[in-house]
Amino acid sequence: MKRILLAGCCALAAPTALAAAPVRLTGQNATYTLDLSKVRGHSVTGATGRLQFDVLETCRAYTVSQRMTLLIRNQDGTLSRTVSNYDTWESKGGHRLSFLLRQTEDGKTKVEEQGTATTGPQGGEVDYTVPKGRVVKLPPGTLFPMAHTRQILQAAAAGKPYIDPPLFDGTSSHGAEHTFVAILGRRGPHHSKFAPLAVLPSALVDIGFFRRSPQDTEPDFRTQMRYYTNGVSRDVGLDFGSFVLHGALTSLTVPPVACLGGDTEAPRDPPP
Repeated sequence: MKRILLAGCCALAAPTALAAAPVRLTGQNATYTLDLSKVRGHSVTGATGRLQFDVLETCRAYTVSQRMTLLIRNQDGTLSRTVSNYDTWESKGGHRLSFLLRQTEDGKTKVEEQGTATTGPQGGEVDYTVPKGRVVKLPPGTLFPMAHTRQILQAAAAGKPYIDPPLFDGTSSHGAEHTFVAILGRRGPHHSKFAPLAVLPSALVDIGFFRRSPQDTEPDFRTQMRYYTNGVSRDVGLDFGSFVLHGALTSLTVPPVACLGGDTEAPRDPPP
């Protein structure tokens, strides 16, 4: 599953006000309840689930743990249970990523991938330990997940209508993906039952994930959400093609800032 991750009333804030708001990605512990919002075709007749998204921040890195449990009712009435566990360590400099992805279906392992990746202006490389010995090249400008989130929020604050950077997050078997991020609307601080969000600007975004091939005109996966300037999202849509899930943010904890230096200017990674 891709990086997931938000609507309401009131006028959009002026671009200059939002541009002045800093992007400051913080730690978070967020829980989402997943419910079926749309079905295309007849293969899926019901779906429900839960997503736990946790970010631990240090002065030099982010550690992310994502746990998703999904129960799907098929056309013939049978139920399938999918559990995805996704863990990453990403340097704040944005040039190093370690990742581990495990996915089971009805208790049987379907996907298991693990490795480390580096990237920079001239490109990068992914070295897998599972499957062992696999090496994948990354194109110049490839972003890792937290750096991708930061760039989306910075683009929104600057009033840009879209960005389209390549992304590698460890969930794609064919290396870096092309992403097209449409920034559909921005607004200033707005009432929220979650106090850490009520004081922050946010942006409504739509992200399509494509294989890096000229033949791919339709995204493999698509997600929509409202992103706040601390990296928290709500009102999440997960479009898997044959069905779409809505993720409602049901609980949120934002821990105290771990590093007073902030991350708007991410520190450089140390040399290998």
